[in-house]
Amino acid sequence: MDLDKKNEYGIKIAMFIENPKYMGTISEEEAKELGATIHSYTYGGKEFDYELTLHWAINTKEDTMVLARYEYEGVLSGIAVNHMMALILSNKTMAQIETINYPALEKLLRDNPNIEALPMEESHAVIFAIDAAKLAVKKYINKPLNHEESTLPCKESPMSIASIKTAIADQNIQTLETLVAFTKAGSSDEKCKEDLLTYIEENKSVVKEQEEADKILNAVPFKDLSPDHRVIAVETAIDNTVRQFLVMDGGDIDILSVKEKDEQYEVYISYLGACSSCDSSGSGTLIAIENALKDKLDPNIRVIPI
Repeated sequence: MDLDKKNEYGIKIAMFIENPKYMGTISEEEAKELGATIHSYTYGGKEFDYELTLHWAINTKEDTMVLARYEYEGVLSGIAVNHMMALILSNKTMAQIETINYPALEKLLRDNPNIEALPMEESHAVIFAIDAAKLAVKKYINKPLNHEESTLPCKESPMSIASIKTAIADQNIQTLETLVAFTKAGSSDEKCKEDLLTYIEENKSVVKEQEEADKILNAVPFKDLSPDHRVIAVETAIDNTVRQFLVMDGGDIDILSVKEKDEQYEVYISYLGACSSCDSSGSGTLIAIENALKDKLDPNIRVIPI
């Protein structure tokens, strides 16, 4: 193993860089053997110093990924990022691919769960890979892009207005410097910086409003909330804990009601999507949901799936 790569990025990323087995194209023969159709999508370009072409073999009857490969030019760590993307896309549906997010992908690249996988200035490698995959899905399902989804505001970034706004919200980006690290937008294009700062300020306002709403909700003990506000509190707690992991696996939950019984609060939920048929929906997933609610809201909560 190249010690320089190991020291710069860590063992896992260095290993993927040295052995990028998913780099390349998919032949028609391979696709035929898999009973799949090839779907290719190019993201970025040489003008952005980042160019990624995704090659997917898709079972079109089930809209499920059978095999993923890629061609790539960009920062070295992007090889590892796209290697991991190709690995986790296996057997995912197009709907599941659209739910992949930065925290989930970045954490899979870590050697130590408490240490970020990439240096800050290369964070865009993760964001770009996710953006490319989501746009590839839109192309596959022939979903037209709206104005913000099709407009690239900065000449040094392949990200659209919509994608940049999503990155700002998902990462809670507070400064232009951080935005450059995650998106490359605004690194040299002076004309787009004013718009980028506007997007950042808009997100700050949204976050502030949410924080104020959370403070009001948290100021009242769960036991003193009205039935309707208890449901809102449960939704908020789920949003801030386990929902991203459920969505990542193609599922979700619907909070139906919260009922008080003796000294317990029974939270009735309905599993959605992949969760409804998951073996862990009655064990591991249920325990994770219940523990999150007990920790965030009240130790006497019991979650009941129906």
